[in-house]
Amino acid sequence: MLQITLSSCNGQCRCICVKISLIIPLFDARDTGSQSLESALRQDGDPADVEVIAVLGRAVDSEPLPDAALLRRCAAVVHVDADTQRADQEIPLLLAGYGMATGDVLLFMEGHTVLEPDACATIAAYFRNHPQAQIAWAPRNHRSRTALGALIGIHSRRHESLAAEHGGFWLGANSVITRSLFEQLGRLDAAYLRFAERVLSERVQREGISIGRLPKPMATHHDDMPVAQLIGIGVAAGEAKFRYYNRQGSARDDTPDGEPVRIRHPVYIGANRAALARMLLPLSRILARCLLRAAVGVFGIGRGLAYQLFVLGFGFADLSGFCAARLRASRVRLARRDSGTPVAAGRAPS
Repeated sequence: MLQITLSSCNGQCRCICVKISLIIPLFDARDTGSQSLESALRQDGDPADVEVIAVLGRAVDSEPLPDAALLRRCAAVVHVDADTQRADQEIPLLLAGYGMATGDVLLFMEGHTVLEPDACATIAAYFRNHPQAQIAWAPRNHRSRTALGALIGIHSRRHESLAAEHGGFWLGANSVITRSLFEQLGRLDAAYLRFAERVLSERVQREGISIGRLPKPMATHHDDMPVAQLIGIGVAAGEAKFRYYNRQGSARDDTPDGEPVRIRHPVYIGANRAALARMLLPLSRILARCLLRAAVGVFGIGRGLAYQLFVLGFGFADLSGFCAARLRASRVRLARRDSGTPVAAGRAPS
């Protein structure tokens, strides 16, 4: 339950004050520059009710350093020894920011999500009007200038529409969650990489917790990126999916009958065997590049066809990450067996 603060207004009434922590990993800004951080620092309402936690990874030439004047206005600036050029490093950055947060409600952002000026006012009003609420979400606005960005936006909106009835938990300024519930659910599990948001969402559903719907979007997601970056995200998602499907029997994350999660897609059932993964890996890498480039090429002719190619291309990028993770795990298993180190029966280490 939300731990709210009651304060007096002119000695006549008591107001519910909700402190909001905005956690922003400052990388992958895309075409936004410093807009993400600026939007967090320029929220409507009382600044005392909002804290901004900026998280920085290793400095790289492709990412300009954030404006020092903006960083000085943050409640905290956290430095993490993480490679921000790798899509699988986002969760450690977010967790480092969470470790410095003191708010009642947490909003996890991305370096390319730009908040609406009244985002925090919308969040605060929702929790004041629903003091029993613990988690809420809203779809995002999307902005793009390129064909690939437009396809990414279509894909994101499709997933948001599928979740409209029951809601969910996502990173990237889609969802807000109370600190107490976030901690109760075990926070974000870095072992699952970006699939940590999927795992936390499943825990919410398993506990039967109601997910509220905010009345308006909190942010605009900037969708444009190069094809190579999108493939990198897909590969990281596939590796995360491998860990998710082969998790080692956590009592919190197993299905109700105690068994690990069941792989539903037949391709991934096959790819979870090293022999087939070895065959699929080079093929899926080639198809991911070719199909995504084809999707961009035909976008001006037909968006429906372009989107079908996009879904297939991103799916093959995901599959290539899964196969690569399967083969790495098999190599580790063999090395442990040869060295006499015990390996759990029927389970590949992730």
